[in-house]
Amino acid sequence: MSGIYTRPVIFGTAGHIDHGKTALTQRLTGVNTDRLPEEKNRGISIDLGFAHFTLPSGRHAALIDVPGHEKFIRNMAAGVHGMDGVMLVVAADEGVMPQTREHLDILTLLGVQTGLTVITKVDLVEPEWLPIVDDTVKEALMGSFLEKSPRIFVDSLSGRGIDELLEVLDRLAKEVPTKDAAGFVRLPIDRVFTVRGFGTVVTGTLVSGTLQNDMSLEIVPGNLSVRVRGLEVHSHKVSHAVAGQRVAVNLSGLDKELMHRGQILSEHGMVNAYDVMVGEIRLLPTSPPLTQNARVHIHCGTAEVTGRLYWYDRDEMQPGAEAFAELRLESLLPVIRGDRFLIRSYSPVVTIGGGRIIELDRHHKRKEPELMHYLSLAARGHPEELVRAVLNNVNHPVSVEDVARRSALNVKEVIQTCEQAEDVLFGPDDYVLHQARISSLSHQLLQFLTDYHHGHPLRLGIEREKLRESLWPRWSVKQVLFVVAHSPDSTTEGEWVRLVDFRPSGPQPWASEIEKVYQAIKDYGLKPVATDVLREELDISADHFFDIAEYLIQRRQIVRLDERLYLADVVFKEARQKVVTVLEHENELSTGQLREVLGTNRRFTVLVLELLDSLRVTRRTGDNRKLING
Repeated sequence: MSGIYTRPVIFGTAGHIDHGKTALTQRLTGVNTDRLPEEKNRGISIDLGFAHFTLPSGRHAALIDVPGHEKFIRNMAAGVHGMDGVMLVVAADEGVMPQTREHLDILTLLGVQTGLTVITKVDLVEPEWLPIVDDTVKEALMGSFLEKSPRIFVDSLSGRGIDELLEVLDRLAKEVPTKDAAGFVRLPIDRVFTVRGFGTVVTGTLVSGTLQNDMSLEIVPGNLSVRVRGLEVHSHKVSHAVAGQRVAVNLSGLDKELMHRGQILSEHGMVNAYDVMVGEIRLLPTSPPLTQNARVHIHCGTAEVTGRLYWYDRDEMQPGAEAFAELRLESLLPVIRGDRFLIRSYSPVVTIGGGRIIELDRHHKRKEPELMHYLSLAARGHPEELVRAVLNNVNHPVSVEDVARRSALNVKEVIQTCEQAEDVLFGPDDYVLHQARISSLSHQLLQFLTDYHHGHPLRLGIEREKLRESLWPRWSVKQVLFVVAHSPDSTTEGEWVRLVDFRPSGPQPWASEIEKVYQAIKDYGLKPVATDVLREELDISADHFFDIAEYLIQRRQIVRLDERLYLADVVFKEARQKVVTVLEHENELSTGQLREVLGTNRRFTVLVLELLDSLRVTRRTGDNRKLING
């Protein structure tokens, strides 16, 4: 059993209908992968088949058998994403046929790079015919990834050539690169069914990560939460499964009807589904020209959707050409950057090209400056180039999440790149900005704060939110604070922003007005009046009154009950002492009882008590108050 878990390898079949793919699979594995009644009755494969077998070295391998009929290309394409290597099957009695070529195109477009060619049914032709078949196959493979790969002659019924085939498969298996078992879990679903007594089961090839029992995962699209109840690899129950293995996952928490082929089982928040993305696309030489807004079928992983292609630099795409295009889909597709996809014409449905996802959830305008240069960077995928391309096009701080979205990188890559770049300013709150942009913003901030301090010399500074509204109203407070943090002339102090060398002026020449405001607030005691009434009585403008009020608050001569009410320090101190004294004896009193103690109305009593709560003098329990340390 230990061999199951070391460097798992998955081979697949491909080729024209009735060229012996299923018979070859059965000879290698002992399993007839035609499981559906219709497949058994018609004698052709309709859907994907799965089996496993042991290589001569003792290593375990899985095998995906795909249908060869042109009507079931969508099923064939769904199986390709899980293949580490492929056996292109060609029948000796028919040679290279249309689906042989189309399957080879699909394998190439979807990035399969390892494989061999198996020429089957050699018992049906004369021995002298085999070199001729070999030459035609060799010619068809020229220029493909299988051009220099082995070609094995087999007869699945007698077993001729099977030992040689197994040796070659064993050798190829050693060349298969290890998949990322340390990454996040991503399993494109290719089958969903119910097992009596166990519930819903999904199967697929684990693209990345490690699956474990009791993991909490989600199904995308839909963002449906599920839990792993059990796992099987090669029909054996296991506690975990690693990237590269065919896995059956028993799930709880969701009905079978809500799951289907094309969805992805993944860790929460790691995979999203999109209806707009950017792709690097190549058309086959046999494709017809594709005009702007062409409607196509798109296959990615085990999913199939329809959508339209919008070219950025042309109105028509020629056969054999490569270009960038926006994919506007008619339904959501779960993908990550770098995923390969297949394009088939809408009608008639034939394979015409494929590509690779380079951006997600992005919409570009054709006249966007430096668009093609940026898309070329995105296609290369170098993190530093992508981050710089984004930051060169923004004049304000942006979050690393926004950079990740624009660059099609993940957040971790963006953070690592920004931390290592000498000319990129990073933080606080995970915001970033190119260093060349900070000078202009710092100058704007300096000018604004200089003018503000001149007009409000009694204030410690300007509130963060008010600074945002006044200077950069379309920004967030975090963006404003980013500029403050990276500007040498400015600083923060609590909720205030000020110039580093600024200090509030002394009371002169406003000493008499300051005293007048303080005395008026003190005289009203525990029955304060609203600020607009107070200002009218004192004949002081709103701005000047609030400057004085903030000055008195900073000196702790008054306290704020709410935005329109203040208490003098001596009044609040007396009220606080009354509440503390009575609660030391009574332990707990209602708001009504404390109102009697304070000798004011219920509204002002509640405001005083809420202030005492915030200062952790009292604690509210229902309508009662008690001392926190009482």
